[in-house]
Amino acid sequence: MESDEAVALWERTRDRLAPLLDQVVDGDLAGLEPVAGAGPAEPPPPTLYAILEKVAAVSSDSLLAGADEFARTWSPVGILPPDQYMALVVQLTHGCRFNACTFCAFYRDTPFSATDGDGLREHLTRIDSFLGEGIGLRRSIFLGDANALVLPTEDLLPLLDIVAAHYRGTPPWSGGMHTFLDGFSGAKKEPDEYRRLRERGLRRICIGMESGHDPLLRWLNKPGTVDDVITTVTAMKVAGLEVSLVILLGAGGREYSDGHIRDTIDVLGELPLDSKDMVYFSRHVEMPGAVYGVIARQEGITALDDTGMAEQQRIIASALRPSQVGGPRQGSYDIREFTY
Repeated sequence: MESDEAVALWERTRDRLAPLLDQVVDGDLAGLEPVAGAGPAEPPPPTLYAILEKVAAVSSDSLLAGADEFARTWSPVGILPPDQYMALVVQLTHGCRFNACTFCAFYRDTPFSATDGDGLREHLTRIDSFLGEGIGLRRSIFLGDANALVLPTEDLLPLLDIVAAHYRGTPPWSGGMHTFLDGFSGAKKEPDEYRRLRERGLRRICIGMESGHDPLLRWLNKPGTVDDVITTVTAMKVAGLEVSLVILLGAGGREYSDGHIRDTIDVLGELPLDSKDMVYFSRHVEMPGAVYGVIARQEGITALDDTGMAEQQRIIASALRPSQVGGPRQGSYDIREFTY
């Protein structure tokens, strides 16, 4: 959003807060009235007026200054798993080590780099300054960016120790640390390495599996193979970690659909997933800057519509053991919903 548009939106929002503040004071704010038979209404919490008053006092200039401070605190946060949308993002790395998958353009303009201990401490200080009291709304910590665990374990351990020492005992620490990792890099770590990371506070790792069909993974220019994913997930589960997997619906269109469905079902059935784990179904969205659409049109790939992708999800999901009897939980993942 351009700055002029953001300022105009904020001023309209702030104009609507004035009557809302009056309603809080008068006690006639919709939603605070008593429910029939439930006795008298409780007065609004004393903090409600203070919070609304503080929000209404924010000027357009301070809003823009906040945007600049945000940009100094974080490089662009491309995407998070849906269960981490309200996480506190701590960027151990920036960008993606591979940055070559045809369907993704989140990190096209972000060269891969990693922080060191001093850089991380400065980053945490900036985060605390930017969020202030708002850090209390965060219930977990997400270690960014695309595949932070690609770093050697001996480099990761002291970084996780710094994060743990800084946030232990605060609300973000209560949900543990989470992160992304690709299966190719993950297969290079041993179960003992994952155990040591878990002991530092790492709880869950999200893997963009995309498909169980190796020919499709190659067509998507996804690093690694299905065997890498199996090796990685098995090592993580042996170490006591929770796992999320992302399945890319519609990938490869109709030409790859049968193999995509069949092999994804087979791989998910082979993985040692339990009710603490998650399988996300993400419908393919053609991203600006991604080369997927260009390649698909050149090769005559027939795109699946929403109905076709929904059918893929239905078939794959129906083959999974329900979480009520020990299988993984399931959810949808729409990358268009995310803004950090």
